[in-house]
Amino acid sequence: MKNSPIRNVPPLGLWVTLTALPLLLTFGFSSQDAETSGALSLIIVNWLVSVFRSLSALDADFLHVVIRKLAHFTLYFILGCGLRGLSTYQRRFPAVPGVIVSGAFFASLDEFHQHFSAGRAPSVFDVALDTCGVAVGCALISLLFLLLTRTRSTSA
Repeated sequence: MKNSPIRNVPPLGLWVTLTALPLLLTFGFSSQDAETSGALSLIIVNWLVSVFRSLSALDADFLHVVIRKLAHFTLYFILGCGLRGLSTYQRRFPAVPGVIVSGAFFASLDEFHQHFSAGRAPSVFDVALDTCGVAVGCALISLLFLLLTRTRSTSA
């Protein structure tokens, strides 16, 4: 981690993976037509209801929406973690705002891409939700970096 201002951060490969994987998955999911995408979400909903029987008391459509929105948030949370880790290797731009702006840009591109999939439509709410996921992931990694830095300075 010669170029990183924070010592003992995980290797660059981890940050690249945490950045590339959610982007690739998001691209794949956004390429699905509405029927295929909905069927995948329903498989997850049905599995969750079979494992957690108490969820069967909830409306199936509500669960379906929650699962879809959690998927958005989770993929972009992971992206935010990866981008924040990658940001330690550059010094040109402020890390946190750069990560959040980049995440919002990727979320906007994703929604634009989704517009070309049959039966799908872009959503400003999804861009906002995705950006929140990036911000929370970025905040978590920033907090971990802060704790690492403080731990290293107190033990030195």
